[in-house]
This record gives sequence, structure tokens and C-alpha cells, in this order.
Amino acid sequence: MIRHVFLALLLCGSPQLRGQQASNLQTAKLYTYGDLLRRHHVALTEQSLIAALKSSDADVRYLAAMKLAEDKSSGAVPAIRQALEVERVPRDQVNIALALGLLGDEAGSVKLRQVCSDNEFIPEFRLYAVRYSQDLHSQDESACLAATQEIMNTQSAKVSDRVTALSLLPRFASLGPGDLKVIEAISTRSLKDSDPTVRMAAAKTLSDLGLRSSARALSDAVVSEKDENVRAVLKSDLDRLEKNPSR
Repeated sequence: MIRHVFLALLLCGSPQLRGQQASNLQTAKLYTYGDLLRRHHVALTEQSLIAALKSSDADVRYLAAMKLAEDKSSGAVPAIRQALEVERVPRDQVNIALALGLLGDEAGSVKLRQVCSDNEFIPEFRLYAVRYSQDLHSQDESACLAATQEIMNTQSAKVSDRVTALSLLPRFASLGPGDLKVIEAISTRSLKDSDPTVRMAAAKTLSDLGLRSSARALSDAVVSEKDENVRAVLKSDLDRLEKNPSR
């Protein structure tokens, strides 16, 4: 899981790294936490990493926390907790909370749920809190589910945030009938979004949910889709849903 999370963290790092990675993800080199910390001249000993939690560089702070988590440095939990308490950079708050969660400290999961509940928090990193809570198998999904639905229902939400939110909706483990109806309605509406990436994300969400009742809306979307490439993607998701409905 750490490797999976790391790519996301790297993409929301410094502007230089973010631009380089986003422009050519297929050929981009993936760096380890250690690689990036060495670039900042941070030694990889536990003592040095704990000291780096107080760095003036926001990148160093979250990278140090994640390296400590990767090294399973349980003795560093009090220092990481303290770092989280004083951290004010939104990206670092969620990443340091994740580090705590990976070390088995419930304070990390609590912080992530708090971020999910905070509608003043930057949506991009609020969605990171949702994803990280899911990765940590949080027992209480209500706040993060509500956050994801809220972002999808916000007209001013960025395309990238809507796509991310759609991808997260099927990952919730304890969806009740009412939750499924809401998610189905959100995803069905998104099949008509003006942005093709949102339409494709909505189709995948419906297919991943496996709701038989979604097949008609997805079929209609295939018929009405004008973009040939998008239509092929929608058709593929429709075929998958029709072959393997789970609900």
C-alpha cells in the first residue's frame, strides 16, 4: 500500500515535481521517500527523521513522517503525533495523519475523519483523507462518505476532484441501500457531465458498484455519447456490468 500511496503523495509535492510527473506519468521515475529525503540532505536514521519532522520545509516534514512509517518506527509515534498537532499545511496534515495510521496509531484515523468532516478544507486534500481512511480500513466511514458525496454535489468542484470522488465511492466497505441509491444517482447524473473524463469515471463507478438498475442509464449514455473513444470506454463498462452484476 505504501508504494500506491507514494505516487499520490509525489504528485502533490513541490510544483516542479508535480509538473514533471503530471506531464509524462508513463515515463516518470518513481522515487522512494529515502531518495527525496536525501535530495534534501536528510539522513535516514530514526533520530534524523524525527528531527526532520520540525523542518521549515513542508515537503521534508511529510516525507520524514512517511519514511518513519515505512520503517515501522513505532518509537517515533509520539514525535509524529506532536508534528501533526502543530502542522498547518493541509497536504502535510493528511500525509502525517496517514503515517500515524500506518503505524497503528488511532490518532491518525481520527485526524483523517476530522478532515473529511471539515467542509472548509481544500477539496483535493479532503479527498486524500477519504482515500487514506479507506486504505487504513477505518471502521467509521460516515464522515468520509458524506464528504465524497458533498464534493460531487458541489457545482464549483474541479473536474479532477469530481473524478477522484467518483473513483472513491465504490471503495466504501459498508454501503447501505440508501447510500447506494445516492451514489447511483450521483454517478448517473455524471454520465451527462460536460467533461469526458467525468463521464468515463461515472461509468466505471457504476460498473464497479455492480448495480443491475444502472444498466439502463449506462446503455442510454453509450447511445448518446458523441465522442467515439469515450463511447468505447462506456460500452466496455456496460458490458462488464451486464456480465457481472453483484447487486
